[in-house]
Amino acid sequence: MSSLLIPRLSTSEASEMLTDHARALGGGTLPEELVKLEDVPGTPNPTGGAAASPTDVQRWRREVVERLDGIDTHSREGRDALGVALGQAIEEVIHPIPADAAHDGTWSYLSLVVFPDIVNRRWPGETRNGRFILPGERWIGHQTTTRDRNYLKLSWRRWVILGEVMREARPRLGEDEFGALLERTAVARNRRLVTTAARTIILRGPEYPGGRMEFSRQLMKRIAERTGPLLLDIRSDEEILSVVDAEADACFRSVQYRGARRAV
Repeated sequence: MSSLLIPRLSTSEASEMLTDHARALGGGTLPEELVKLEDVPGTPNPTGGAAASPTDVQRWRREVVERLDGIDTHSREGRDALGVALGQAIEEVIHPIPADAAHDGTWSYLSLVVFPDIVNRRWPGETRNGRFILPGERWIGHQTTTRDRNYLKLSWRRWVILGEVMREARPRLGEDEFGALLERTAVARNRRLVTTAARTIILRGPEYPGGRMEFSRQLMKRIAERTGPLLLDIRSDEEILSVVDAEADACFRSVQYRGARRAV
């Protein structure tokens, strides 16, 4: 586990590198050729610990890439598996400290400098109006768009909050289900609540009319409304499970009620 300070890119540096990467990939450059760990911009936070050396960054890349070897991303299951393995690898190999994890420039550095080929495996670019474009929100998130959806950051955050629960789902949790679980800050900051809800979605979602995705939306909306005034940190695991189970039951009753009214 590292806990070394990670270099950060400024917004202008990240935007310029994203444009350069798109131009290179559109011109036929292989994604692996975008990896340049020497002589690149990026400055770590001047305080808070020891900065990662070029040797440290090279080790990060080697160890993370080794963990992702063999994952086929041609199917949805494979793409979802890549996200799980990637998040776990970033946490266990790099282990960003909170100050770095909260800074967009950190994730832009990791995306554009250290792991551009990995990001490209999941979020490649496309040609629009004769111009090759990379999805900026997935590569550098807030530094180029209003949406905080950097692929590396989201993969890491999901693993830190949900951990092994992510491996329990078959099929694996998808983007919409992750959005339902984690987009509400007041809910997402309580790890026990989110993991309990995730397990309930995995267990009961397939039985819900509309499927697991719709169940996740309805359940998390109800949980957010129910838990707003509750001080969850002092609740036991059993009490949190009771809250989630009650709201899950309410989701099913609501569907049954609507169905009964339509039948009248």
